[in-house]
Amino acid sequence: MNPPVPARLTDKVKAGLVKMIEEQGLIAGDKLPTAEQLCAMFGVSRTVIREAVASLTADGLLWSRRGSGVFVTQMERLRTNSASMQEPRDPGAVLEMMELRMSVEIEAAALAAERRTETHLLRMETALRSARHDPLTVSGGSDADRIFHREIAIATGNSRFILFLDDLGYLLIPRHVLESSIGTESDRRSFLAEVQSEHYGIYEEISSRNSAGARAAMRSHLEKGRRRYREWSLVQQGGVPNSVL
Repeated sequence: MNPPVPARLTDKVKAGLVKMIEEQGLIAGDKLPTAEQLCAMFGVSRTVIREAVASLTADGLLWSRRGSGVFVTQMERLRTNSASMQEPRDPGAVLEMMELRMSVEIEAAALAAERRTETHLLRMETALRSARHDPLTVSGGSDADRIFHREIAIATGNSRFILFLDDLGYLLIPRHVLESSIGTESDRRSFLAEVQSEHYGIYEEISSRNSAGARAAMRSHLEKGRRRYREWSLVQQGGVPNSVL
């Protein structure tokens, strides 16, 4: 079994792939270099390349065909000048992104509760189960978490919610910024358990068709996310001990 890949390394390769596609002017249908070539280009293992490609595929930016390779899908979205596509590089930018998400995802949860089908619930359950099996790192489960939020957007029946989340892509959950602030295994377990519990709370309200409850559960989840990132920013500034997180 391959050892877990550091989440930040996977994120760097994902960003590098996006940059490569943009700089080479690739469009929908264009094929990426082979896995061996990508390994050489980025100086990483096949495992890292596989995880980065899988994540961008989940974001809807790539697609693969067995025996043929990996292809570009909708990179035109990445070529926009949308501020939402700019990676947050400081605590203030991360908090702004959380605020932006709140303005959209709280209402998305309420609509999902009104419009969801059994298929939608099954897909949400799959994402929740997937997050439980990811590496025990702060960034572990980011892809599954992003898919869970995207499944909620799909359940709204409104394609604009989906496009919003797809625009953000892997930037939707910039959890890697917390990595250096949550050092112990106990703290990481507590952090991931807390996030998972919040997600299950949202799922239960959507499953019950309780739009007010789903709205409240999503608001609570994102508010707690803002708190976690605020506390991270204080840790970075030396203002509070790691144990606060």
